[in-house]
Amino acid sequence: MSQKPVALWAVPRSISTAFERVFVERGDFKVFHEPFSASYYYSTERRSDRFAEVTPKEEYRFAEVQERLLAPAAEPVFFKDMAYHVSGFMTPEFVDRFRNTFIIREPRAVLASFSKFWPDFTFEEAGYEELHRLFGYAVELGQEPVVVDAADLSEDPERIVAAYCEKIGVPFIPEALTWEPREVPEWEMWDEWHEDAQKSTGIGKVSREEVELSDELEEVSRRCLPYYEALSVERLRV
Repeated sequence: MSQKPVALWAVPRSISTAFERVFVERGDFKVFHEPFSASYYYSTERRSDRFAEVTPKEEYRFAEVQERLLAPAAEPVFFKDMAYHVSGFMTPEFVDRFRNTFIIREPRAVLASFSKFWPDFTFEEAGYEELHRLFGYAVELGQEPVVVDAADLSEDPERIVAAYCEKIGVPFIPEALTWEPREVPEWEMWDEWHEDAQKSTGIGKVSREEVELSDELEEVSRRCLPYYEALSVERLRV
């Protein structure tokens, strides 16, 4: 198995936290939850003023977060994050430090859910452009990125997770697909986003119903769609 940390790069509201929960439950990985979100929103290098009232912290600087992920550990490392959180530092050299995998979801569903939390989200925060850019770097580096579509995952968690594990070279542990509802301490910083994942007992089904969007969100969806479609072509099929 590669000793590079396994990165699951996501867009918001893509059941990525439930996917991460599988790796929490396995017990054989050291799991980090959105470590670079602190850099993007709360560090002295932050790229967003969304939480401008919060005093930035040096310990959240990008280099320090990266160092924690790459530090020697007794077990392999898995982390889930949004690609846009590293938009200011994304280089081929950075991407090459990880075994890069991706989770995507159809933009209309993502935006309908995301806008309920942050009605003022930026296009960068929608996440698709930076996810596609990071994927491009991984391909250029000769990696074979693994892409999971949230809809496929929710329809058949066992087969998709098994195929994902095979691709990254780790054993599939079926027992990790179910769990008891509990609070996960690592999710505390973004607790309000993960209530459903903490109350869940497994990977639930996502709705495939057509959602209605405002004209503004429709326009954002149209901008996101080409990035989604390009990644969807590469998705795991079982």
